[in-house]
Amino acid sequence: MTLLSLVLRKMLIAAVLTFVGYTSLAVSRADELTAKLAGNDAVFIDGRTFQVVRGAAKAGAGDSIKSLNARYLGPSALIFRAGDKLYVASVPLPLEGAAAETFVTAQEAPSGPIHVEYVPPDDPMHQRVYEMIKRRQSLEMVQKIFSPFKLPVDLYIKTVGCDGVSNAWYQRVDNHPTVSICYEYLQEIWQSMPDKDAPAARLTMSDAICGQLFFAISHELGHAMFDIFDVPIFGRQEDAADQFATFVMLQFGGDQARRLISGAAYGYRTYIKDLKEKPSVTLPLAAFSSDHGFPEERYFNLLCTAYGYDQKLFADDMSKIPDSRVNKCRFEYDDLKWAFHETFKSHIDYALKDKVLNTQWFVELTQ
Repeated sequence: MTLLSLVLRKMLIAAVLTFVGYTSLAVSRADELTAKLAGNDAVFIDGRTFQVVRGAAKAGAGDSIKSLNARYLGPSALIFRAGDKLYVASVPLPLEGAAAETFVTAQEAPSGPIHVEYVPPDDPMHQRVYEMIKRRQSLEMVQKIFSPFKLPVDLYIKTVGCDGVSNAWYQRVDNHPTVSICYEYLQEIWQSMPDKDAPAARLTMSDAICGQLFFAISHELGHAMFDIFDVPIFGRQEDAADQFATFVMLQFGGDQARRLISGAAYGYRTYIKDLKEKPSVTLPLAAFSSDHGFPEERYFNLLCTAYGYDQKLFADDMSKIPDSRVNKCRFEYDDLKWAFHETFKSHIDYALKDKVLNTQWFVELTQ
């Protein structure tokens, strides 16, 4: 099989329906793709048939980037086929004569104990979100981010249909640790996105999606790690899983950490939107029986931990945290940091961890 070795500069990734005027390219070998992309030109590769077609954007390239939430792939990109799958990777510009195989090896999915699966949904209403999350390789990204954990057993992460219930959970399936994310939950995140970017709040649509999704998956992976490594938990497991997820997000540091935390906090917007106007909350007694904290509690815990991690980075969130809590946030984060390292230090490949944390995973969050 011949690999596609042409490096395309600043390629605009878009769906077929975005373009018009396609002409079929009778391409039998990758080295025949030597044409240069002009302004607003695009290349589409069908991931099922591997047919390559070219076209032009309906509107300007800038409009397409915004409407499609397209991401910049860096100074160069590599597109290649491996088996029955299609991959695109952002890579450095190759040295003269460098072989494409060099980049392919570096970008291959990791082999390890974490396995991912996108179970096709039965509900046609979920087809769009299924295709979107699969195309973006969201689970593969989580797979790589958590690869530093030296797991003694196989761990499975999958997206599934849940018969109309919006949920995410962890359990052992046939004794295999398994995290399941419902398409209903993913659909809920998608439908609740901000209508447009909100610069004043420094929150974008990508922030809301990535933050909520990564927080939810990391929360369930927290349950998995507690189970796999027999971690004793004082208090509620759900609170501990929240703390695990928050700590992981913060370790990316800087803009990635801030946007992930802001995106995760956005999921609680309906519960705290009237905080100033309606500070009192009345609930039936039965509401206190849940093993999960109230959304308002989870919201303040999330922000307080983040503020304890970096007061300057999360200074804008300080006003949202009650004064009675602010001074405790630093101590809460320090306790969490100590507990995390004491619990998992022997179960983490630190060289790989540094590599993961030094990678710009959430490219769309920084554009």
